[in-house]
Amino acid sequence: MKPKTTLTITAFFGFVFSLVMFVAPEFITREQFPNSEGQGFADLVTVRYAIASLILALVIITYHLRNIEGLDFQGNIMRGYTLAFSVICITTLVLQILGKISAVPPIVGTGLVAALSFISWLSLAKSSDKN
Repeated sequence: MKPKTTLTITAFFGFVFSLVMFVAPEFITREQFPNSEGQGFADLVTVRYAIASLILALVIITYHLRNIEGLDFQGNIMRGYTLAFSVICITTLVLQILGKISAVPPIVGTGLVAALSFISWLSLAKSSDKN
């Protein structure tokens, strides 16, 4: 898979997650922390806005990275995305397993992006071996 395609898909997923967090932070918070209430719930909703803005910032950066040329640059970017999204996926999965949060959509989304980034990285490595 080409890095530009992977980064486009990554930006799309990130945009959807960010948009949902901006539009429905109470719903997301209630899904992840069903027992929260009062000031704790209000604080968690506020944190959702901060997380949504961080995700949107990453989406904007990701979208602009799509046009970087050169196998070395693209390989470094794909390796970074593979590692970063794997860490997020594993952390979220562990929190899900421990019962700390309910986070199936983020686990699926970050896992998919990590897998796509890994495939793109391998594809770039094979291309550079041919040259």
